[in-house]
Amino acid sequence: MKIIVTAVGSTGDIQPFVALAEALKRAGHTVKVCSYDIYKKKFDKISVPFAAVGPPVDDHRVSDVRDTLKKLSPLKKLDYLVNEVFLYEGEKFYADSIEASRGYHFGICHSLDFIGQHVMMQNQIPWASVIFAPGVIRTAFTPPMHLPNLGRLGNRLSWKVLEWIKAGFERKIEGYLYRLNGIRRKINAVGTFSPHLNLVACSGHVTPIYPDWPDNFVVTGAWFIRGGAYAPPPEVAWFVEEGEVDVVFTFGSMARAEGEQIEQVFRKAVEKSRIRAIIQQGWNTGAQIRRESADLLFVDYNLPHGYLFGRTKIVVYTGGTNTVMEVCKAGAASIVVPQLPDQKYWATVLHRLGVGSKPLFPKNLAAETLASKIRQVLEDGEMLRKAQELSLKIKAEEGTENAVRAIEEFVYKNR
Repeated sequence: MKIIVTAVGSTGDIQPFVALAEALKRAGHTVKVCSYDIYKKKFDKISVPFAAVGPPVDDHRVSDVRDTLKKLSPLKKLDYLVNEVFLYEGEKFYADSIEASRGYHFGICHSLDFIGQHVMMQNQIPWASVIFAPGVIRTAFTPPMHLPNLGRLGNRLSWKVLEWIKAGFERKIEGYLYRLNGIRRKINAVGTFSPHLNLVACSGHVTPIYPDWPDNFVVTGAWFIRGGAYAPPPEVAWFVEEGEVDVVFTFGSMARAEGEQIEQVFRKAVEKSRIRAIIQQGWNTGAQIRRESADLLFVDYNLPHGYLFGRTKIVVYTGGTNTVMEVCKAGAASIVVPQLPDQKYWATVLHRLGVGSKPLFPKNLAAETLASKIRQVLEDGEMLRKAQELSLKIKAEEGTENAVRAIEEFVYKNR
């Protein structure tokens, strides 16, 4: 089967698509990926054909978008996302993707990739949406992300209120898409799902699953890239061998100035809590591996999370979906400092599961507060035990294989 994938988002969104493309290729399917040019190398590594679509995008633009989002209110966040992410130079993204996807049998798109979905409809390709934050799936059992649970009747009302709030944004997206090719369709600004198949790319042991979700939603398990034996740089191997690592700090795609501020908070928290720690610096800081003391090592952004998280008790991070799943798979406890709505959702989920502390919001991120939270988690034997138990369950899942099977079953039944 010929499968076309349109992959959009930050690195945390792209990594699972790499894992899925790899699994589809293993299963004998012909796969091609359409995405921004900066992600080409990721798919080259697994020898999957890649089509660069849309405008050139670099690390600085991704960081600028994330930094701007952190400063905006929820409604302004949504408006900014519509203009600067979902529809950013969409005409070129659409035209490039239309050409790249001709002749394919099945498509896979992010639930927020409105243009990629529109491409599938134009080329008459059945498609699956991919959902990384299940809190956007409507259910009477829980309200939209972050709102109080008011019971089934109250939750239904909350979802109705959300529909009213985002209606204007949705009309704007719908009008833009209609002008691309004359196809009218309803858009859900927090996640538009496929009428064919929807893949929830999260562990069923982490995300809540509700009985009123539609039948075409499949919780596959998280999607991890298969890694071979990894040989870390000597400086990292020596640090790990010398003693137990208590905490790994990682804050991915942050701007250089913000990275320096966060780095100071982390460094002081390490001193105050008297722990051994590794600080993984941001993707555009240009940082190198350096040892600051017997108990503190700085590493660069490219060091694999699977290696780092498997050698620590706690991870301090922002709470993006892919990183959440990597932390849980590794059996580490979480201290989440959420900056975006999906990150707050995951922070809450992890705390309810007993494998993470209460969210530590950026406005409260001070060395003293962080050090205190680290000590609390290190002393909480029950939380560390639950994190290890969850790890075993996640490792037993076959996330990408389940996704491949779901796609194959759909196509087989609908020939």
